[in-house]
Amino acid sequence: MVRPSLARIGAPGDGYATDRDSYWGSGFFIAPGWLLTCAHVVGKGGAAVCRGESALSVTWQERTADGAWEPRDGTGTAVVVAPRPEAGRPARDPWPFPDLALVRVTGADKVRCLWLGDREAGPRTPLGLYGWSVQTGELGIRQGSGELAGSDARALLLTGILPIGGLSGGPVLDLRHGSVIGVIKGRRREEGVAVPVTALYELLDSREAGRAVREALRAHDLHHASLLDAPSPYPHWTAVQATLPGHAPSVSGITTELRTRLYGHLAHLPPPAGAGEVVHLVEDVKEQVRGERLPSLVLPNVRTWREGAALLYGLRMLDPGGGGGTLVDLDAVLLYAARVARKAAREHAGEVAEGRLRAFTAWIAGQAAGHRHWAVGEAIRALLEGAEGAEGAARADGSTTAATGWPSGGPSDSQSGSRPGGPPDSRPGGPPDSRPGGPPDSRPGGPSNGVPVANGAVVTPAQAIPAQSGAVDVPTPVGALDAPSALEAPSTVECPGTATPTEPGAAPLPAGSAETAEWGRATQPQVTAPSLLTPSADTRTDVLVKVGPATYGRHPWSVQLIYGGQDVTPVDGDDRGVRAEELARVLREPLAKALNVGDHGEHLAAIEVFLPRKLFDLPVDDWQLLPDPRAATTDEDDEDDDFVDERALPLGMRRTVVVRDVRRNGLPPSPEWRRRWKGVLRGPLAHGTLHGRPAAEGHPPGVRAGGRFPYYGALSAMSDASVPVYCGPVGSGEGYAAMRDALRSGHSVVLWRRDLHDHDECGDFHRQAADLLGLAGHADGLHGPVRDLRIRLADPDTARAQGLRGKIAVLFDPPPDRPPYGTESMRPPPLAAPGG
Repeated sequence: MVRPSLARIGAPGDGYATDRDSYWGSGFFIAPGWLLTCAHVVGKGGAAVCRGESALSVTWQERTADGAWEPRDGTGTAVVVAPRPEAGRPARDPWPFPDLALVRVTGADKVRCLWLGDREAGPRTPLGLYGWSVQTGELGIRQGSGELAGSDARALLLTGILPIGGLSGGPVLDLRHGSVIGVIKGRRREEGVAVPVTALYELLDSREAGRAVREALRAHDLHHASLLDAPSPYPHWTAVQATLPGHAPSVSGITTELRTRLYGHLAHLPPPAGAGEVVHLVEDVKEQVRGERLPSLVLPNVRTWREGAALLYGLRMLDPGGGGGTLVDLDAVLLYAARVARKAAREHAGEVAEGRLRAFTAWIAGQAAGHRHWAVGEAIRALLEGAEGAEGAARADGSTTAATGWPSGGPSDSQSGSRPGGPPDSRPGGPPDSRPGGPPDSRPGGPSNGVPVANGAVVTPAQAIPAQSGAVDVPTPVGALDAPSALEAPSTVECPGTATPTEPGAAPLPAGSAETAEWGRATQPQVTAPSLLTPSADTRTDVLVKVGPATYGRHPWSVQLIYGGQDVTPVDGDDRGVRAEELARVLREPLAKALNVGDHGEHLAAIEVFLPRKLFDLPVDDWQLLPDPRAATTDEDDEDDDFVDERALPLGMRRTVVVRDVRRNGLPPSPEWRRRWKGVLRGPLAHGTLHGRPAAEGHPPGVRAGGRFPYYGALSAMSDASVPVYCGPVGSGEGYAAMRDALRSGHSVVLWRRDLHDHDECGDFHRQAADLLGLAGHADGLHGPVRDLRIRLADPDTARAQGLRGKIAVLFDPPPDRPPYGTESMRPPPLAAPGG
């Protein structure tokens, strides 16, 4: 299975290499015309090859009609090299991660390709390593087996086998699932090293490489989907995977064929805007089938619709005792697919062919029609009806809609004999072809009779599977499609829990017969249908940044996601800490990763920064997610030279950025804190001064705080809706002491100017602060005016014309109405599936 996809790479002209000729390394096809290898393999050709200016030779083997292997060769061009060596400087040795290259190969349009894994493999996974080698003195394909020992930073560690020269760039195959999980990079003294295939997905974030990677991944999914209906004497990867233990029915209710067809449909859709768009769909679906929203404790690092579906594989109901429950991953994946289709129809209708979208919705409807749980089918139907952009005209007889394939009235129509709010009543008579011993559909040109899988079950068309009992007619998707493709034939699998021909005492019975229904009720365990609750309305996701007090000059830090103000998922952190001046650089990447997940739909994730008081002046609102803002612009010849990467904008210009006190939030809230928070929520907000003096006095240089509680009395006397304002930094001196007393007296909202300035500007600053508070009215109304003020202050000309002053910082610190973040009790996770 691997041989026709495996290639060797070298200089042009050495395709028919002998054992005396040199070649650079190995690679493998992930899609017709697309070869994946290591960057250091391509780098052996020099800078011109890395830049795509010089070609390279690619040679692979193809099986002839009589079963013999014949060499084929093509010319390759490096489209992506990550990282690409800097101009005029030699490449580093070893080549830095991700050490991946994507090569476009001419003459390889009909090559067989490997299947790319869609999620990370776990330790002890059995592996196969493949590549070309001359280790024995003869050029040939080398194959070995080992297992995944673990990971080290960005590398996968392999044990049981050590890669040898020439294997670099070859595939690392997960033998349990039949998917590529890595690319061979090299070896250490006692272990092999590979690049995880997930590093290829990470390149989607690159403006330079993202377009080519997305094109290759799309071609990969369409290639494997097309093979399902292509006649061939040789098996394809989808059929082989169905026989492997990683896809057994006890592990997942999703068959390999259903997965491949789903990915083929998803490949036609516009990509998600970011990880948050995928993750929130996944979390909504998990809540819908489980009845409880439990975000993952591990940050999902996804960038494609297919990766979102993979997050649902093996999903189980949560049993009260904490053990593993019933598999509901098939329910979840179909609901996820329907949500993706609806999003594409509503938000990207002009970016996808109408026929493709209609084919997708018809395919999903076909799966739902044969689903064992009526409630799940109804939920999917409701989602598809929401895909307004994909709705087609009904048939002339009004029986079925072209978009969803459901009867025009639906199962709940009175004429269908269904009970309101329940599943359809059984009606006399079965499907048109339910002859004992006969095939589900034996008409010429009818649906496929099915593909055997590992446990003896059969992948069958949705039309052949009863929805509730053998006596119920199952609606089938109909309607001509504008753009016919190999993906149009719907397929599904026999329900988990159904006895198969390989089980003791099992005998094949015709689908749809009354005997089938009675036999199924007698042998199937009792399964409760998912509750299918409506997802929570509060599904916003924001980002928490925590910086602790310094220990030996170093501040520990962490970045977390918080879902709906409740559940927390860690993103990254370092308990050893960094110096204050290093925080902006160190936090840049974790912040970018967290915001990519938090942003979804129209929601921009807010950033709450928990700081010790001495760091309250940290300019987080001015931080940028790009290391060098100039990297956002391109050369003058670039057609997009007027585009500015929004990651180059200061954080506070795009989103809400507020400061919170890290120490106070670790303690139970005081009565004053609670009372004043209610006061600023009610409003109207009133302007006050942090130091207690009239605003016109500002804070003259050299003013020192006197006494133990110099400002506590004035701050305590303020009304509950008052907001203290300070014209200067609060990390030291008078501002530091005044902020301490403001926190002691329960103030939860404070405004101040964190930059250095002339004393004469304080009057203007207090006036603009008073105007801002009046415009906001109450605490929740602050965020928009603050962001608007930051935008105007960012332009010196605008600020000068409007008399604006300073870099404004905001303490927005409501008392917690729950235990401090990260201190909640945890339940044990569900047990893994047998063999999972």
